[in-house]
Amino acid sequence: MQPTTVGHPAAGATRYRFAVFALIVVIALVNYIDRGAISYSAGQITAEYGFDRAGWGAVLGYFGYGYMFGALFGGALADRLGAKKVWVIAGIAWSAFAIAMIWAGDIGIAVFGGSALTGFATIRVLFGFAEGPAYSIINKTMSAWASPSERGFAVSIGLLSTPLGALLTAPVAVGLLLLTDSWRTMYVVLGIAGFVLIALFARVYTNRPEDNPRVNAAEVALIQAGRPAQTTTAAAAASDSVSPLRRYSLPSAAGKAYSV
Repeated sequence: MQPTTVGHPAAGATRYRFAVFALIVVIALVNYIDRGAISYSAGQITAEYGFDRAGWGAVLGYFGYGYMFGALFGGALADRLGAKKVWVIAGIAWSAFAIAMIWAGDIGIAVFGGSALTGFATIRVLFGFAEGPAYSIINKTMSAWASPSERGFAVSIGLLSTPLGALLTAPVAVGLLLLTDSWRTMYVVLGIAGFVLIALFARVYTNRPEDNPRVNAAEVALIQAGRPAQTTTAAAAASDSVSPLRRYSLPSAAGKAYSV
């Protein structure tokens, strides 16, 4: 049991929440670089497989279809399963699909009637679906760990990975291509980086700050300051669940209520 801190909640509070914020930014940044790296490896890939510009442009666009549905389902799953579980599942999936890019053309040739382009398109759709949940659950993650007075700052920190990713994707991708002279090795490095970060995240993150041994009671009090009191009774829990339609009433013209 954690000791209680007397006085102002900020007195003696740990600052572990900022480590969580920073880790989320780094994970989302790698997520962004993973998806954009293909633009810088296009020269090697199209030369190897003989793709024309129109076909390759379509492959780049297919990522958006998967991403759209991944974002939608990712947010819903985070509400149902918790942010941590969705982060871990999605992170493992997108890191695996980043590495799977190195076999995308061969998969297309072997499975899709000799069409390497279809193989790349398929992996890109799945890659997009796996990456989609990341930005959908940043708000949920940050709101759980930020105090009410820090929520705007925390969300802006989480979304920082977008402009930062746009800034760093080119130097990271081009640097890896120059260093290794192989688009396949670039994707292996990015995929391994994703696996390492998700493993670290799974080790240090909890959905609730109060469940994390690295967060002391003063920091928990600071995060929860100003939030509505949490009810723990069975009756309160039952009242928070989805109510059946028959419990609601509709007003009549005479002011009387009729049960539905």
